[in-house]
Parts: sequence; C-alpha cells; structure tokens
Amino acid sequence: MNDKSSVENYLDYIYKDKGLSRNTLLAYQRDLESYSDSLSGKDSNRQELISYLSNLSRQGKKPSTVARNLATLKGWFIWQKASGLRIDDPSQNLLSPQKAKYLPQILTPSEIELLLQAGKNLRERLIIELLYGAGLRVSELVNLNWSDINLSQSNIKCFGKGSKERIVPIGKLALKAILQYRDEMSKLWGNKTSFNCPVFINRRGQRLSRLVVWQIVKRLARDAKLHKKPTPHTLRHSFATHLLENGADLRVVQELLGHANIITTQLYTHLSRAHLKRTYQQAQKYLALDNE
Repeated sequence: MNDKSSVENYLDYIYKDKGLSRNTLLAYQRDLESYSDSLSGKDSNRQELISYLSNLSRQGKKPSTVARNLATLKGWFIWQKASGLRIDDPSQNLLSPQKAKYLPQILTPSEIELLLQAGKNLRERLIIELLYGAGLRVSELVNLNWSDINLSQSNIKCFGKGSKERIVPIGKLALKAILQYRDEMSKLWGNKTSFNCPVFINRRGQRLSRLVVWQIVKRLARDAKLHKKPTPHTLRHSFATHLLENGADLRVVQELLGHANIITTQLYTHLSRAHLKRTYQQAQKYLALDNE
C-alpha cells in the first residue's frame, strides 16, 4: 500500500473510531499529505521524519505547529504498525518541541458591556450574549437552529467538537435578547424563523459564516475603543474565567464548555489565580496609600 492509500485509510479509520469534526480531520489530512509529499518517493524512516520536522522549524513554524505535526504522524505510524503495514515506528521516543505556554486573553465584565453597547442591532448584541453568556464556540454559534433553543427551559442544544451534543443554560438577558431578535426576524423573514432554520442569517437569508462573526467581534471591539483585540474565542475564555472567579465548580465549567478532558478546563484556574493576584496587588497599593 502506498502512502497516499495509507493516509486515506487512516483518515477513514480515525473518522469512524474517534468521531472527529470535519475541521480536525482536514488538519490531520494536511499534515499527513505534507509529510508524504516531502518524501518524494523515499522510504519513510526516522531520519526522514526528523529532517521533515527540522525543516518545519527552519521555515519559522511555531513549536505548537511542529508538535501537532509530530502528534499526527505518531498516530499514523502507530496505526500502520498495528495494521501490519510496517514493522517499525520511526516516531517512537521522539519528544515534542517545548510549547510556549500562553494564557488566553480575557475581557472584564465592563469590557463585555462595552461590546454589547457597541452592537448596532439585535443580531450583533445576541451574538455577544451567546458567545459570552453561554460560552459557545463560534462554530456552535453559526450552526444554531431555532429548534436548538428551548425557551421554556431556558437552554440551548449545541454540537461541539466531534459532533458531541451538550445542553447549555442561558440567562435572563440572553433569553430576552433571543425573544426580541426572533420577533424582529419574524417581521423581516417570516418562515426563516421556523423550527429547522438557522438562527443567524445574512442579508441573503443564508446561514452566517464564522468569518463574519469574527469580523463583527473585531469591529465592535474597535467601536468600543477597547485596547485589547478580542476574538469570538476570547468571549468563551472570559465566560469560563468569570465563572471560576465567582465560585463555580471546575467540573461544572467543564460540562458547560463541552471539554472532553478536565485538564483543558484547568487552564482557566490559572487565569483565575492571575486575576486574584492582580486584585491583591491593586489592594496593596491602596493599603500603602492609607498608611502614609
């Protein structure tokens, strides 16, 4: 079996076995095809693998990108060996490059309020309400249908990574914004607000794209004169951090975010501690002034 056939069969295997999202599967495919193309007919061995990863670094790729490529290739080699397609694993015992640890940017509640105030219409304000108030990923937001919103129970059904379903509660402000937006949309579009239609649509009545949501958040941040440059995911980070700062249990936050592993959620405890440290340092300044 050649490398191209091997890649196709492996992608089919992980799609069925792991239930990966389409975007994740495409990322795996790009990494595997890039490596296969680099071989130019040569055998895939340890030296070729090391050379390929080194070239990625020399091209200026981030350590996280090199680490992701290695992880993708490790999975492929393990599958090939288990399937009897090769007798060795050239990636065995290879260490990933050290990843730089960056804490994600978050917005304060007052900055969130400024974003909401900058919204020019109900749609823009509802986008912010759901990205922040429900902690939705941008893909979950744009894929929402009216049938996913349960107004009587104040919750939203969304499908996260790997098409995993979860139910997210929504607060009174978000619920009010949904009702106002639905009423406005009903007047404009009529049946476009029926059961299985998208919640967010563009001027042509088509489902809103992820890119447009990114552009909306960027423009609102500029109009609100924020010094930070938030993305839709910044609002999700802020949602999780503010929950922990206000005493929410880590397991509850994990469920709300739809994280498969609680280790991912634990990142926000670092953000929360960073917030406490800044608050303490600020308080110390006031205490020092009082003692003068």
